[in-house]
Amino acid sequence: MAGHYSSYTEHNGTIYISGQLPINPDNNQIPENIEEQTNIVLQKLDSILHQSGSSKENVVQVRIYITDVNYWDIVNRIYAEYFGEHKPSRCIVPVPALHFGCKIELEAVSGKKHHKINN
Repeated sequence: MAGHYSSYTEHNGTIYISGQLPINPDNNQIPENIEEQTNIVLQKLDSILHQSGSSKENVVQVRIYITDVNYWDIVNRIYAEYFGEHKPSRCIVPVPALHFGCKIELEAVSGKKHHKINN
């Protein structure tokens, strides 16, 4: 049963994307390794951004929860490949556990228009 929330909410041109778990939408399976799980949450992010009329270039902030701090380098590499030159503000938070035994959860905030980001 799904929780009582929307996958995203828009308010005044800002899109708030709920936490995305690495549950494959095609078969409801959760892959074992952090690489596949990271790819799934980023694919889900991309899908929600598209549905909301936004894109990854409009993302201004990302929070990533991981169950092992040793995943940081792997997650960071895949995340950097996904975003390319675009660098939204971000935090990665190690947590003791996530729902369904997942290793990663990702939430984000995006605008509808491209925002200048200071590097």
